[in-house]
Amino acid sequence: MRNDDFIWNLMARAVYGEASASERQALQEYLAKSPDLQQQYELLYQLLKRTESSSPALQDDYTEQVQLLLTKTESPILPQAVKKVRRRLFYYGAAAAAVFAVAYWGFTQLYAPAGRLPLEGIYRLALDAPKGARKQLLLPDGSKVWLNGGSRLFYVTDFKGRSREVKLEGEAFFDVAHATAEGGGLRPFIVHAGNIDIKVLGTAFNVKAYANDPATTAVLYRGLISVTKHDGEKNFQPVLLYPNQKLVIPNILVAASSAVGGLREAIKIEAIDSTKAIAARVETAWMYNRLEFRGDDFVTLAHKMETWYNINIHFTDERVKELSFNGSFEKETLVQALEALKLANSFEYRVEHNEVLISSSR
Repeated sequence: MRNDDFIWNLMARAVYGEASASERQALQEYLAKSPDLQQQYELLYQLLKRTESSSPALQDDYTEQVQLLLTKTESPILPQAVKKVRRRLFYYGAAAAAVFAVAYWGFTQLYAPAGRLPLEGIYRLALDAPKGARKQLLLPDGSKVWLNGGSRLFYVTDFKGRSREVKLEGEAFFDVAHATAEGGGLRPFIVHAGNIDIKVLGTAFNVKAYANDPATTAVLYRGLISVTKHDGEKNFQPVLLYPNQKLVIPNILVAASSAVGGLREAIKIEAIDSTKAIAARVETAWMYNRLEFRGDDFVTLAHKMETWYNINIHFTDERVKELSFNGSFEKETLVQALEALKLANSFEYRVEHNEVLISSSR
């Protein structure tokens, strides 16, 4: 049986560098068995580093704010076991004890369901990026958004309440700022995209949710995100994503599957190359005016080119759809791009205004 008091003490000792080798080994075993504990430990570590890098005066101010938050927090958010641990760890210092408590509080806020999306037709357009264009926006809370071509972002809330919510159609990169409510506490930032909700407290991530794409993807670069479904389907448990991970959810299965466990099995979490700068990664190349593709079949690449060049691509036969491509475009025109693709795989094309017909070579 797991002793929560013992584990929280162990996590605190590890963060402060006071755990012995055997204690660190025990903690690793606990974390390996529990994704929840992994997220709690990550929050604890991040918040601690924030206070350690601040001046003593700022630490005192931070502690005072945290204590005010805790007095306003209802008891279910901070269970009795955690209160005991906070008191027991007081010798680490007031700021440290406050950070420890807020780490747990932050995790519960992140893991809580995002809630249902309001009725259609009441959203206010925040930004529209037509096909062939890419735009940027500074939200009222200081968060930054980059919108890819063929995408729209809507305000779901006015950013003045307990949560900050937006609705995304297409693809966007979010650099979310921390925001505190008037009565204390962090206000979660929620992105409704496709059939999923992404909930964060302060982080940077990319979301791709075009209506004609076979899958919805989310790539996390900093912080933590929690992914749930709009309708709160019981078979879809919240997915917590770590930095440098990519979540892939097939759109057809997310929308239609009702088999127990079917949704969970369809989800994939992939590691992305953390050695590359964000500007050099495939998932965010569009922010730097590059269209990159790695092993894409022609249908997948066609969707990207439609958004990039503001065109419509049609295939006249099934065989040509199976061709795959690797490469990137930056300043190439549409015709230059098609000619470059022909060098890799033979096919025929015809351009009529903004319509492109592609067929297999004769």
